[in-house]
Amino acid sequence: MTSALYLLPGRSNTLSDLGDIVLDLGMDVCGRELRPPFSTLRFSEQLAYIQKDLRTLLWAPEAKLIGHSYGGYLLLHALAELPPFPGRILLLSPVLGSAVVRGDRPFSSTPPRARRLLELSERQTFPAPRALELHTGADDDGCDPDLARTICAQISTATATVVPEQGHQLAPDYVAEVIRSFIREG
Repeated sequence: MTSALYLLPGRSNTLSDLGDIVLDLGMDVCGRELRPPFSTLRFSEQLAYIQKDLRTLLWAPEAKLIGHSYGGYLLLHALAELPPFPGRILLLSPVLGSAVVRGDRPFSSTPPRARRLLELSERQTFPAPRALELHTGADDDGCDPDLARTICAQISTATATVVPEQGHQLAPDYVAEVIRSFIREG
């Protein structure tokens, strides 16, 4: 099923939120939505399901993965426990650790294993995929742009793009163009 693209959207998003762009380009979309029953599983169980999906459906050089927000966090943690992924990965505003949201309704969030991705990148032990492309907004309070640059700098196949004057929700036109470009590239 390598003509498919595997998508892990953010919380409360569906596969169709980003998947419609992929379908318009002639690829199938599969993945997991962060909704019950999947979202109610323990973190380790979620990772196990994602790892099984990747190993059985998409472990090939032509495979493409997209992770958005918390879906990107899950995807990176799942990949951290596997051999280097042979395909390409696109991350859009991925959660990379703890986040503090300021503004009218401030809150903080510390997901499971919040420091692990940074630790793996600092030790340069994250299994580098064939290609990893990360895009986040300069004003993103869910994906710290400095943390994104730091992690990507330590993964040999990773690039980070920080979009000026954008927050966690990147502009729809920008996201559509990034996805189209990602799919067209080998």
